[in-house]
Amino acid sequence: DNNAEDRLHLEEAIAEAERVLQDNDTVEKIKAVLRKAQKINPGKWTLSGKKDELKQKLREFVEEAKATLKGLKEDSRRAQVTSWHPGRGGVASRASPQQDSGAEDRRDLEEVVAEADRVLEDNGTVKETKAVLRRWSSTLVGVARAAKVLSSGKAQKIYPEEMPVKRRIPKAEDPAVFTTDVFIPLDETIRKLDVLLQDERVVFLRAGVASGKSTLAQHLCTTQPSKYFGVHAPLAKDATIFEMWERKMRAAVWGQNSNVKDKDLQDMIRLIYDNDQVLVFDECHLLFACPEFHEQFLKKPSYLKRRPMVLLLSAASEGTDQQGRTYLTPAAVPAKYMWTPPIPHANELVDQLAEADVYLSQDAVAFFMDFCAGHRSLFIRSMEWVQQKQSGDSTRWDLTRAQGEVSQAWDTDNWTETPDDSLMGKLQTVRAIRVNGAFSDPQSIPQQFEDILCEGPTAGMDANLRRKLTLVGFTLPVVPATDRIPEEFTPLDWAKLGTKYGVANYMMASYYRQALAKKRQLTVDVDRSPTSCTDLLLRALPYLLFADVVAIQGDKFGIRFDVSQEELPFEVHYTHAAVRELKRLVGSTNSLESTKKGKVDIYTTLEDGSTFAIEAVMSSRGATSIAKHRDRFESASMTNYAHAQHKCLLIIGKCGDMREIVGKVRDGIEVVGLAPNPSHTGYYVYVKRQGEKVVDFHIPCDGVARGFSWKDEEPFFEISSAQKFKYIEPGSAAPQRPPAVWVCQLGSPDGKNFEVIGNPFQVKGVLANVDDLKEGIKNKAELSIPSFKMDIYSKEDGGWVKEETMSASLRETDEADCYGFTIPAGAAGAA
Repeated sequence: DNNAEDRLHLEEAIAEAERVLQDNDTVEKIKAVLRKAQKINPGKWTLSGKKDELKQKLREFVEEAKATLKGLKEDSRRAQVTSWHPGRGGVASRASPQQDSGAEDRRDLEEVVAEADRVLEDNGTVKETKAVLRRWSSTLVGVARAAKVLSSGKAQKIYPEEMPVKRRIPKAEDPAVFTTDVFIPLDETIRKLDVLLQDERVVFLRAGVASGKSTLAQHLCTTQPSKYFGVHAPLAKDATIFEMWERKMRAAVWGQNSNVKDKDLQDMIRLIYDNDQVLVFDECHLLFACPEFHEQFLKKPSYLKRRPMVLLLSAASEGTDQQGRTYLTPAAVPAKYMWTPPIPHANELVDQLAEADVYLSQDAVAFFMDFCAGHRSLFIRSMEWVQQKQSGDSTRWDLTRAQGEVSQAWDTDNWTETPDDSLMGKLQTVRAIRVNGAFSDPQSIPQQFEDILCEGPTAGMDANLRRKLTLVGFTLPVVPATDRIPEEFTPLDWAKLGTKYGVANYMMASYYRQALAKKRQLTVDVDRSPTSCTDLLLRALPYLLFADVVAIQGDKFGIRFDVSQEELPFEVHYTHAAVRELKRLVGSTNSLESTKKGKVDIYTTLEDGSTFAIEAVMSSRGATSIAKHRDRFESASMTNYAHAQHKCLLIIGKCGDMREIVGKVRDGIEVVGLAPNPSHTGYYVYVKRQGEKVVDFHIPCDGVARGFSWKDEEPFFEISSAQKFKYIEPGSAAPQRPPAVWVCQLGSPDGKNFEVIGNPFQVKGVLANVDDLKEGIKNKAELSIPSFKMDIYSKEDGGWVKEETMSASLRETDEADCYGFTIPAGAAGAA
């Protein structure tokens, strides 16, 4: 029996395919089985072309699919398989199925054929046609695992080629396609999300721009089209219209629930609920502008036991309508989470990247993910750079090679001059670093963002500007860093009073600090009077980025990172970097090199004569070595240590048991533990308080010097900004005196609430402040009353707030976000 071994392998592949089908597994697992059986190309039914072209493809599909269906029903027919086993090219094998292995596949195919017939018969839209084509492709990905086994020439006709081995690195800002692109796995995210939706029913995930929200939404709706329905927002001018939203929902649900055509909204929601399906709203802040619509399902309908499941995704928590009214996150959405896309197991990406000619070890992949702060778009652009650097050389970069190459390619002070094909040049094409739109020019950056950039997160931002800055990607709510490994879904009530907003990520902060310093001479003031060594260290830590700390070396294998036993830089690398930054930020700082008086790693002298001595040691050197470094501060002969007014032992290592190590060091001096994350985007700091008690906190590398002080009450310490905005040249594209200001007249029927009267209009001219605006309104609206009798209002948190200071500068406005004015009742010439 020459074919026995071939049949055995084939039966195993069929059995595995059936298991995956029965369990309704993910496409990634389906593809894994596909690769074992035979590489198949499902790309015939592309989605390009106009409506008529798409319909013709659909007709061809129906014809061939029905022929394939007929072949699948011939259960007793022997299957013909060519090149089904890796390494067995050209081997033809036959197997006789013992049971109806294609039954489930046939049912799937029958449903798609019927759905296609309906769309053709009803002259469906291009979107509906594409939806069927997507489902056909998705179904055949599953069917094809058994198609070449259970069918004859018809299946061979549909799949004449093997699946291409190469993958594509997706273009910037394009959602990744899991079948053809390098795709960061979302399996675990989807598993957690399923549980969250079942528990909460309505879930709002908020994350920065270009972080993967649209990729997640598209992936859910593509791989599980019978469960997740993506509802696209209508045009902005229609965002408040109930009927437009209802039409969009009906279009989304039509593909899988064809009987919704003649049903009202209530019946459609009931159907979604009964089928355990999920509505997905990407850019959901647009939905908030139509309460009449979203209250139908965000609140629990009276006719259902629970709410239907709804997934909301956006960078912003607020929407506006054409009249400029602001709509906050509905109160019916208590399940609000900041989504931090997790760093997946690197081994899941190694093979995918190799298919795109990117060759990295698992720990090198993990390094790049961490270096890009887990940001998917930034990671993909960094892989494009690696691909370019390797130029087809299939030698894998290990961790030290990857770190060395990145360090050599990085220059924090040279963002704006870096070539387009460099690592920094590619990264800054992503909106997560350099925003586009109205604020794309450094000359147009708003002052409030400059303040956050220089001084750190704040809770005191104007509500309308906060919304704009969040939408373009500048800012996000700050999530307290309490865990060494952050939760993927972190609960956060961003509507809570006092919620702080900060720069969206550390790379953006680095880019804009350098760009604004270069283009507009941005400078900051740093508090140069630290009160302790811990306080002093926190001035420098936010500036100690990866490339500023590591040292590199070259050998015959390329550029490498000079690594310590703990896979971190050595203590000398940290102390030299800290000396450089402290000299710039605080003043006289050096390392002392006297063999007799003591070689102090970091020694700072303030203008008032105060001295600070900091000795560093790696935690991997063990308790004995740490104790010896500690004892230097009490050696009578080592006066550089003993005579310093402020003394500190700095222990550097990984988080692990750092708390215990710091706690066991003998009292009498400050003891600080420092645990950088692998890519030095932030530092976990452990400070010995008394006895073995240790406090800990996280300092991000955002370029904002911090201060540290002890307190009498829990948490017994305070972290504050030690840096202030100092100077920036006025921006030419955002002059302090706007060339035109949008305004609208307000009326108050009840004396409390305001409503807009008529249409907004522009007041043009040189307007320096609120008083100038009043005079401009009087002239433009031809009012007969004195301008000082008018009141001016600006929008804040969805309401109108009176401008009390006439000398206040005017902010930028547009038609939807304008100033309001009122005039005394009965005044002539009302606008």
